[in-house]
Amino acid sequence: MGRVLDDAGLPPLLATVMRPWVTAIETGTLGMREVVASAAASTAASLKRRVVVPPWLDIAITEAVVASVTFAEALDKQDARTAEPRAAALVALAVVIENLRTAKPSDDTRAIGLGW
Repeated sequence: MGRVLDDAGLPPLLATVMRPWVTAIETGTLGMREVVASAAASTAASLKRRVVVPPWLDIAITEAVVASVTFAEALDKQDARTAEPRAAALVALAVVIENLRTAKPSDDTRAIGLGW
């Protein structure tokens, strides 16, 4: 689990925030639509609270959520082909992670002593 996060070079807080989303995409199986979609939505919201979100990061997060929801929807189909949507979601998450390497903590994050 968390292979996308291995050697990602993220601050520990951001790696911890990303872990549920990455794990849901990596391990999601048939019938887990709601789990995967929820992990994507809640992690995206958490990221937007924890870091300063410039437009390119906002776009990357949005695209990763869309790819994750597409994968989640595939998990609800009886004879689902999930390899391609899972791969697309993992690629989109890798783009988010790449952008997070240079992200700055938000004012709220620094205010509670969680900056990096």
